[in-house]
Amino acid sequence: MIVLGSAMLDSRVIDDCVIDAEDFYRPAHEQLWTLILTEHRAGNPINPVTLAQKLLGSPIKGLTDVYLHECLATPTTARQAPHYASMVRSMARLRRIADVGTALVQSSSEADWATVDEVLEANRARLDGVVQMEGTQARVRTFADALKLAVDRWDKPKPRAFRTGWPELDDMLNGGWRPGQLTVMGARPAVGKSLVAGCAAVAAAEYGCGFFSLEMSEEDMVDRLVSHATEVNLAAISNHRLKDDDWSRISDLVQKSADWPLYVEEASQFSMAQIRSKVRTWTRRGPVPLIVIDYLQLVTPASRSDQRERQVSRIAEDCKHLAKEFNTHVLALAQVNRGSTQREIKTPTMSDLRESGGIEAHADNIILLHREGTAEDSIIELIIAKNRHGKTGNLQLNWRPHVASVSGNHRNPYERYELYQTA
Repeated sequence: MIVLGSAMLDSRVIDDCVIDAEDFYRPAHEQLWTLILTEHRAGNPINPVTLAQKLLGSPIKGLTDVYLHECLATPTTARQAPHYASMVRSMARLRRIADVGTALVQSSSEADWATVDEVLEANRARLDGVVQMEGTQARVRTFADALKLAVDRWDKPKPRAFRTGWPELDDMLNGGWRPGQLTVMGARPAVGKSLVAGCAAVAAAEYGCGFFSLEMSEEDMVDRLVSHATEVNLAAISNHRLKDDDWSRISDLVQKSADWPLYVEEASQFSMAQIRSKVRTWTRRGPVPLIVIDYLQLVTPASRSDQRERQVSRIAEDCKHLAKEFNTHVLALAQVNRGSTQREIKTPTMSDLRESGGIEAHADNIILLHREGTAEDSIIELIIAKNRHGKTGNLQLNWRPHVASVSGNHRNPYERYELYQTA
């Protein structure tokens, strides 16, 4: 009651009370605080008389004149309000923790072996919500207030995109990988989507990347990443035929990568719940601006009874939610069907993506890969088929599979170790 009475004594303390209506235990307290906030945001005076008049026109059960005077008589000074608001909020958090415990017991008793990961992730998310709970009470903000904040942001811009490793692609994607977005990269088997994704992971290594592989083994992944990062021949690495110069480059990489927040996860099956759980663990250590999933159609669907197109659409939707929830960029690889190989023009289009309806809808960017022939040193074409925040078009990069690399105009491998950030 001290918080409520203080707000009626001096409405200036309302903005200092970081508390939500549902934080109160008693329904009457919750209803009165909701009324106080509504009137305060509307710019109306807050005192027992105005609130009583408001209730006279729109009665609320439990909010009587006697109740208002009881609240008003409780505080000795309005300056106590922020302290007591903090106490109310802490007690609300304890109740929510207890609710999570109850939900955990109930959900675990009703679950079966096939839904363990989903149950665990759902309850971890609930508990994280309590841990990270902040006041959502909105302050009264004018356009002038928002503009001042924007001017400060423009004067000291924080990174809004992380470079892909290819300046040509950065230019087309309006700076590079942007937080909160989903890019789908599609190609036929053996065209090179995993290799391209590996190059992107190495370029992102210093500022944070998580790589989920549902197709390659951990050994194959590491061999490719090392070959690309050092330009040591991939066959020499795979066959253990390394020369002194190769060992020197790899030794340099071992030292340089010791502090890289580059995470590698390999499994034949991953559900989106498992992926989200891993990302949650990584982001507790620090930001992970890029998440690579290789590849989307191999992710275990939440429901096996849905039609396949619906399953893939749900996975794509979950990838987009993952990007927004953790403020990261998700690069999801995808298979392209055989439609392009049966046409006179072999270049793939968005409609060639397998189970493509939901993928097209949820992706911010769609990049399709096209390569002809099997020459060691040739060209791979990146087709920007969809770009929600930039331009579409094609670009060509150098295909160099002997060092697990796709390169643009710059060929110095150590440029990839720089921290790539753009405003």
